[in-house]
Amino acid sequence: MTRDQALPYVSFCVDDALAERSIDDMPSNARLVGWQCGFEPLFVAVWSYLADTQGNRNRLSDDEAEELAADLLQERHWFGDNKRNPPAADYII
Repeated sequence: MTRDQALPYVSFCVDDALAERSIDDMPSNARLVGWQCGFEPLFVAVWSYLADTQGNRNRLSDDEAEELAADLLQERHWFGDNKRNPPAADYII
């Protein structure tokens, strides 16, 4: 899946301070972390709030982005019974 294909499936946005953000705030370098749920994926856009002031130097790694996205979805009980051990992301773009 490409970034352009994933963008319509972004449902949540969060920065590395675990502040939920608006999709309108999403920078072009946000990591898109996705889980396949049935026929459609669900993506969480994740970025560093410091990236605005320090350019791309604070770009998040895949592991950091996945952890932050999973934390947000766990808070929303999106994983259901897998509260302590969410499944690995299917996509990290």
